[in-house]
Amino acid sequence: MAAVAQQGYVGAVRSGFWGRYVAPSPPDQPNPTWHVSPAIDMAAYHFSWAWVLVPMLFAAPDSFYLMIYAVMMGANFAHRHYGLPYAYLDRGVFRAFKRQLTWFPLVCIAMLAATPLLLNSTDLGSAGRPALNAVVVLAVAWNLWHTYMQKFGILRLYSTKDSGQSEPKTSAWIDKFFLLCWLPLYFSYLGPTYEDLILANTQHLNRIAAITIAAMTRYETWLLGPSALISVGGVGLWLLYEWRSRRFGNPARLSAAAGALLIATAPFWANPVKAVIAFAFSHAVEYMVFVWAFQRRRYYRPSPVASVMRRLLQYPKTWYFGFTAVLAVTGTIEALWGSALLPAANPITFLGMTGASWFFYYAVYESLIHFRMDGFLWKMRRPEVRENI
Repeated sequence: MAAVAQQGYVGAVRSGFWGRYVAPSPPDQPNPTWHVSPAIDMAAYHFSWAWVLVPMLFAAPDSFYLMIYAVMMGANFAHRHYGLPYAYLDRGVFRAFKRQLTWFPLVCIAMLAATPLLLNSTDLGSAGRPALNAVVVLAVAWNLWHTYMQKFGILRLYSTKDSGQSEPKTSAWIDKFFLLCWLPLYFSYLGPTYEDLILANTQHLNRIAAITIAAMTRYETWLLGPSALISVGGVGLWLLYEWRSRRFGNPARLSAAAGALLIATAPFWANPVKAVIAFAFSHAVEYMVFVWAFQRRRYYRPSPVASVMRRLLQYPKTWYFGFTAVLAVTGTIEALWGSALLPAANPITFLGMTGASWFFYYAVYESLIHFRMDGFLWKMRRPEVRENI
């Protein structure tokens, strides 16, 4: 009798405002429209960039700006490690992708170990540093693509979950074009307009940034019009197909598109560097919440295959808080080191490289592993992924 009363109470709570809009849906009862819940999806997936961009827009002290930047760096450092336990501590996942999870990471580890040699060896002539710079350029370009494809994946996730429409769904290429249509305008307008600001914040990419901006400045008159048309066309095309497909009847996709549109246009109405920081922060939050929600459903189901990951998630709060806190604090401290923390301290050196350089190149190679893993771990066409969203 008490059990029945308890079930009735839970049902009443879920049917109220908190249950319908805020609380995550039960692991065995996925939400038919949203991924986790309307409030969590909007706060974590669609508008998480606002958590840092809005404070930066109204914050005057440089120390506050630096602290938000450090928090973003901490969140990014944490999120790039989120897939590692799932890949290496779940026996079934590791067996399924053993080759991909072995050779590429080993190559990256070897490259990291060889970094001091590439930077300092005279035997390699002048080839070592350009080779490392090429790896950095690859990591930055892959990071840009990876970030956009994560937002694309969220849009497609909502389309996959929407099983109630009779008309054909909006095509994947329309969603992708909608997200990428702003890139030409970034190059043709933001590059020449904010040349000094961009060059002051590119560091390892300073040379390629200067060459790109010079080209954009030279042909700006010819490029601005077509770039603007591409941006307007991408938004208009998405709205047209979404109206034809569902008559704007998918609130999750509309909310995700609104958030993506606002952060995409942020460099035009806010400081571009602050917009990039907010964009990077939102990417990290999106990823961590997605992995949490995915694992919440995956490990809720019983499995005959034992795994370390399943045992760890018997204590989800302890696991996620501890794992995230250690990594986020590490990334935050590194971002503040030498500026806000111990600015007068001598740099720590090891094998001819400072601690900051070791951390930077570790982040580069670890990010490559992260990007590579995400390319096969979270493919929506995989049955194991689809059944846990």
